[in-house]
Amino acid sequence: MTSVPLTDRYVIAARLKGYLNKHGEAVALLTEALELEPGSARLLRFRGHRRISIGDYAGAIADLRAAADQLPGVEDEYEMYQPEVEKDVVSLILGRPEQVRPQHLTDTMAARDPEALGRYNTTLHAGIWYHLGVAQYLSGDFEGCLPSFRAAEESSRHQEGIVASQDWQYMALRRLGRPAEAEEVLDRFRKISLVQEDHLVGYEGRMQLYTGDITPEQLWAMCDGNDLKTVTQGYGLGNWYYHEGDVEKAREVFDGVLRTGVTHAFAYLAVKAEYANNPDFAAAATTKEN
Repeated sequence: MTSVPLTDRYVIAARLKGYLNKHGEAVALLTEALELEPGSARLLRFRGHRRISIGDYAGAIADLRAAADQLPGVEDEYEMYQPEVEKDVVSLILGRPEQVRPQHLTDTMAARDPEALGRYNTTLHAGIWYHLGVAQYLSGDFEGCLPSFRAAEESSRHQEGIVASQDWQYMALRRLGRPAEAEEVLDRFRKISLVQEDHLVGYEGRMQLYTGDITPEQLWAMCDGNDLKTVTQGYGLGNWYYHEGDVEKAREVFDGVLRTGVTHAFAYLAVKAEYANNPDFAAAATTKEN
């Protein structure tokens, strides 16, 4: 019987826990795996991600920084999204290890089997830089997140990774009061020939709002009742209203994000961070209460 590598099994198990919204248990599994394979950039990448989900931003930054420091000597590899990982979960449960695909397809492996690339949607290097940027942004380090997101943009091989990295850069630069640099990010976005894919959650729409290509109403209509899209679109839309000077409208949209209950989404966590750390929203809350 074909054996699935132990590291792959840990990653699959941790990702399953994440899909079940049991992020603390995912962190525990990955911590156990790191005891067997200390310093693994791959394992640190996934634990860093799940640490973001439980609000441990300092721990996430430590993990992801340690992983990023290794990248010059680590071959990049492709990673799958949830629908494909779920297929391998089923294969493992049913005792069909020979049907479990490589969880991480290196460039060397991809060169031998280019047709396999269709089921992979991101890469290790981009994932490490992107999640490091998210953890820094959520901790309020808008300056520090910029080089991380730029590295994610430059190392991404898929549209979603590129656009999402640009989006967070744009938001951070607007928050830092650097509109000219934010416009440069939009210029890079304008050069992308966008394609629509089923797994996309809304960063393309947010960027089109920032460029003025669509209206807030059109962006909101893109949510189509999908909670994850509502969260993703909502944080971008709320930020747009905030930068336009309409704090009350921003708060209205942010409240809608929180009502979805999609607590693991980065945009949801970003709204929570706004309410906890941004005095403009604290002032708005006080005004409403009075």
